[in-house]
Amino acid sequence: MYIKQLRIERFRGIGYLKWAPKRGVNCLIGAGDSGKTTILDAIDLVFAERHTATFGDLDFYKGDPSKGLRIIAVVADLPREFLSDDRYGLTLSGWEEATGKWKEEPNEAAGITPVLTVALEVDSALEPNWHILVRRNGGNDKTKRIPFDDRKLLSPARLGVYADRHLSWGRGSALQRVGSHPEQLPSTLNELARKARQAFGEEGAKEFKELTDIVEPEIKKLGVLFDVGPSANLDHAQISMGASGVALHDGDIPVRCMGTGSSRLAVAALQATNSASRLFFLVDELEYGLEPHRSSLLISHLRSRVKTSGQVFVTTHSSSVLRDLRFDEVFVCRRNRADGVVNAFTCNGEPTSSKNARRFVRDRGEAFLAKTVLVCEGQTEVALMKGLSSTLPIDFHSLGVVFVDGGGDPSVFDVALYFARLGYRTAVLTDSDKPTAPATIKALRDLQVPHFAWGGGNCTEVELFSGLPIAQRRDLFRLVLSDDGYDAAAGLGQLGSVFKTTFSDVDSVTAHLNNDEPAKKIGLQANCHRWMKDHYDLCYAIGEQILSEALASGTGSCVALLQRVNKWIDDDARS
Repeated sequence: MYIKQLRIERFRGIGYLKWAPKRGVNCLIGAGDSGKTTILDAIDLVFAERHTATFGDLDFYKGDPSKGLRIIAVVADLPREFLSDDRYGLTLSGWEEATGKWKEEPNEAAGITPVLTVALEVDSALEPNWHILVRRNGGNDKTKRIPFDDRKLLSPARLGVYADRHLSWGRGSALQRVGSHPEQLPSTLNELARKARQAFGEEGAKEFKELTDIVEPEIKKLGVLFDVGPSANLDHAQISMGASGVALHDGDIPVRCMGTGSSRLAVAALQATNSASRLFFLVDELEYGLEPHRSSLLISHLRSRVKTSGQVFVTTHSSSVLRDLRFDEVFVCRRNRADGVVNAFTCNGEPTSSKNARRFVRDRGEAFLAKTVLVCEGQTEVALMKGLSSTLPIDFHSLGVVFVDGGGDPSVFDVALYFARLGYRTAVLTDSDKPTAPATIKALRDLQVPHFAWGGGNCTEVELFSGLPIAQRRDLFRLVLSDDGYDAAAGLGQLGSVFKTTFSDVDSVTAHLNNDEPAKKIGLQANCHRWMKDHYDLCYAIGEQILSEALASGTGSCVALLQRVNKWIDDDARS
């Protein structure tokens, strides 16, 4: 079995969602507050094993319960026993594969396969109603229920941040479900309790005899008679031998006391055992407490568990987790803040080739977790922008902005168009030493992707040395050829060949930075000999120290472009 379609209406931060998850693993990613965890909560509730959940105003969209909430899950690939008339045969709906639409009744001869439509509705009185949605001739029948034994089968196993309760034999825990006859556990515990009382009574008769001999005559004076005689033993009411009091141990140490990651993995193993009979698995923030290799292990474990039936739903904020997921397992959540409509987009963004899209997911996973994406031509521009952003009153990272390495021209445009098609706020920052193809210009314009480029056909190094105020040009030159940058002797020798002279030290070059043309020659040498390209920390320092000072002065072509970029990021990220 697996969820063919999930529909959520007016539940918490989601105004409306209609999503068709795939078989196997489904990973929801996206910026914060995009509804990922709420989707997991909705699945957890609609398949709740025990119908004891309570609801409050905050469970409704915008805190308004007047219109109620609804969660509907269409379950396909039903086992044969579910199809019989004495089980669910008379309450089944249909699913038309060709159109991907729900139908009132199945008709396999017409390509409409049987599905079970499970619904949870909560009205304005905060009363929940779990039922099988049956629609015949336009009318809804909400009286059909799923028996408890089948709810146990459908109820998801949830691996959350806290795993303690699942490592003891309490109600609803993972351990409680493991084994061929978990229902026999209470009687087993009662028998153990009787044995514990018997053993304690034998020992207590010796250890507490002096005390009981003292109190017996005093009690008898008041007319209280004993049939056998007072003795010390365990009180049925005060000592608990309930299932929750028995926990999984490693020797004398409870497994719940192990590290966070280890206890989570232990619970995952318990939840996924065949005897636990779980079909659906929910994991919020899969990477929590796990090193990358252990999160990879958990993904593989869950994937194998639902290879033939069932589904896994996970969320993540980790780019390392994305590298271990398969391309078709990743969905991007986008939430419209105006009306709460949430869309879960597949990462196979047409017309991007599947090969490129896979590469983007694995190599640029951090961008999928952001709100706004500035695709920079290369690592140099990324470091410059990050360094500059760190000095601003509000760092752009706090606004959900990510600077992405586009991999050079023309790959940078492919990356930007891919994220724009997935609904991300996207712009491009490049140099202009190569002309942009007309088709690319049109595609950027059609998707409203701003293209920020240095003017005059300049590469980044030429723009820095000729487009900054003179004071910052000199500071830039000193920083680039400092002990933390490019080798000064080599740089001076390269410039000496260009200017047909010998430069004794860095300060002897600074006069050439007063005019744009000689400054451009210096920038060309910086580009040709990679003074900055292979040095991320240096570029970050340039953004942090040089560009921030230049922005304060407000002059120069480089400054003008950075001001435009910053305005777009700031305005767009806050919208």
